[in-house]
Amino acid sequence: MESNISTPGSRIAHETTSIYVDLAATVGLFVVATVALRRWRRQRGAAARAQASFDPGAALVPGETVIAGTVEREAGASVAVRVELDQEASEWENSGIWVHEWTETGRKVHTHPFYLRHASGHRVRVEPGGDVMLVDEMDAVIRLDLARRIRIAELLPGERIFAVGELRRAPDAEVSVWRGGCNEVREGYVLVPPRGSRMLLSSEPLGERFARRAAFHRRWGVAALVAAIAINVVTAPVIARCLLGETVDARVTHLRRYDDSDGNDRAIIMAVGARGFVFTGEVSAYEVTGVDEGETIQVRRVPWWDFATVIDSDRIPNVTGYLALPLLGFIALLYWARRYTTRPWYEKEKLIERESGKLAESMGAAQGRARDAR
Repeated sequence: MESNISTPGSRIAHETTSIYVDLAATVGLFVVATVALRRWRRQRGAAARAQASFDPGAALVPGETVIAGTVEREAGASVAVRVELDQEASEWENSGIWVHEWTETGRKVHTHPFYLRHASGHRVRVEPGGDVMLVDEMDAVIRLDLARRIRIAELLPGERIFAVGELRRAPDAEVSVWRGGCNEVREGYVLVPPRGSRMLLSSEPLGERFARRAAFHRRWGVAALVAAIAINVVTAPVIARCLLGETVDARVTHLRRYDDSDGNDRAIIMAVGARGFVFTGEVSAYEVTGVDEGETIQVRRVPWWDFATVIDSDRIPNVTGYLALPLLGFIALLYWARRYTTRPWYEKEKLIERESGKLAESMGAAQGRARDAR
């Protein structure tokens, strides 16, 4: 007697589709892992270069590097790098406690080529570009009125900083000698923004910052790799059925239906096929609806792997592979979001600072500081 539980190959058709979904998700996860691990290697290299910059005997070598030195302005220049943040404030009260928040509404960056006096005695010309990132204390505040102010960070002559960029040999107008009745411009060291990125200038040591970012990218790269491996381990039986399995007929010799401890309808089935093949398993009772002992069913057999052998029914289609795409989306979006939300202020598009108390009280404190400064 033939069973009507499924169309031959129906389960495998579902599972073949899920394999393509799983493959797409796996490729996506490997892309995320590759991007994260490449950033890890770059940040790790930057951390090593930042640590090496402490060595006063470190040689100046062309290429992407970190240079430590003392700021010197170019002849006739009034500024090296100055960042001005326009901010507006709002305030609110919660359970008797007042809080106010300053939100950036605009940012002006004033730059001019300047020099770094390296420990070796060389003067390195720095051409920061208009989109330079400055890591410096924003210790100057201009209070315009109650709810508007300007925060300022500026590199000043004599300040010791670390500069991240690409070092080159190039003509420098301030490196010249008098020869033959005219000034002869000679080559010097010039630091420009690294390729595909912005220059970073910092008054704080950068080794620890780069090391933290390297660890961040490494964690996400490893997480993406683990997720890719995990989903393929989970879908391994499906892959084995599709690539290595064969569909065979088997006659049901034993079938017992029962309710498990959670109240689910289950069934224990035994079916015998040709050449001594015996299939035994515990399945959902829904998967064998309409099946009785003595009927013939189709089984997807995987040689040498009994765990992957299943009844070929479309009533319980495999959905494991379809879960891979949401997992890819979750990891990719969370990595992207965390990468941006954990950035320091100088990398953020908008700075938001929250302080306790009323705005009027902060106005009084600012005026007091201004009187003390005078």
